[in-house]
Amino acid sequence: MTTRRYGTDEAREIFSLARTGDAQRQSLPAEPSGLSLDDLQRIGQEAGIDPARVAHAAERFDARARLARLTTVRRSFGLPVAVSRIIDLPRAPTDREWEQLVAEFRTTFGVHGQASTSGGLRDWSHGNLHISVEPTAGGQRLRLSDLKDDAVAINGVGFLIAGMGLLMGAVLAATGKPEKGLVILGVFGAMSLLPFFAANLVRTPAWARERQRQMEAMTEHVVKLLSDS
Repeated sequence: MTTRRYGTDEAREIFSLARTGDAQRQSLPAEPSGLSLDDLQRIGQEAGIDPARVAHAAERFDARARLARLTTVRRSFGLPVAVSRIIDLPRAPTDREWEQLVAEFRTTFGVHGQASTSGGLRDWSHGNLHISVEPTAGGQRLRLSDLKDDAVAINGVGFLIAGMGLLMGAVLAATGKPEKGLVILGVFGAMSLLPFFAANLVRTPAWARERQRQMEAMTEHVVKLLSDS
């Protein structure tokens, strides 16, 4: 089995998780092939950090890395408009645990939402934001998804206006008026780019980053809750 090795930045983050303080102050040797867990524990012990804390921090770091790879981002014209995440769970939550999770959903996303249970399916939603615990052939899984439908609509309107400008410009150019065609193309292009695509360019990346952060935090919390008890 290949030994897991950590780069310098990964090692600093692990030490940051293992102790209180600035991880950047941790002196790390230059190892082209990376540092193993044994290396990290030895370095941590020299700095006064319990090896067990380093091992636990490395486990948390690896868990976060696995969760981060589970996020899917759907794009429209290159801009993120939907975020989703699916992960297998250790087990199904009890009724009491589900109530606790719903409270966490409301706190994390800042909305009340609606919770429902149907057979083995538990769901909490607010608009396009959905979080569900679903039975699978092998156990249970957690699904989180959200769609920024107004961004999709804005992109669609902008594309439509740009298409109209391109068509009118082509018609004018074909009738021997290329200068007017270019003017029309420029006007419609500005009408589509400035108020529509530019608006999404500012809004949607920030929205997607925040949703990913919230989903990662929520996923980690759910897995920890269902693993520790």
